[in-house]
Amino acid sequence: MDDHTLKHLTELNQRLLEMNQFAEALYLNEVRTESYSVDFFGMVKPFADEVTEKTEQWLPLAIKRVQEKEPKDLHENQLTQTVDNFEVVAIKSFYPETSRKKQIETFKAVEYVLKQVQELL
Repeated sequence: MDDHTLKHLTELNQRLLEMNQFAEALYLNEVRTESYSVDFFGMVKPFADEVTEKTEQWLPLAIKRVQEKEPKDLHENQLTQTVDNFEVVAIKSFYPETSRKKQIETFKAVEYVLKQVQELL
């Protein structure tokens, strides 16, 4: 992987970590309050669209990096599952009826894999 591609993957990975942290903080601190109301076009859709855009760029680069480095505890299927989990997080984080336990587990799963990729960079 050349330096430019590595830098791009590093930036994408960092942005996805930030987005996961943002979604978690929003869900835990705002969404579950009585005064909160869902703004689909103002917040949910733009956030979900950015997650999709970033994960579509991130996945092939992360897979390539995992293939190059061959870590023992990180595999391609985990990367694909992380994208799927992030798509769920990107939408469900904005809705108070989302199961708190499941949502927190999903945030942690996404963060774990992103941090594993970060260590490969």
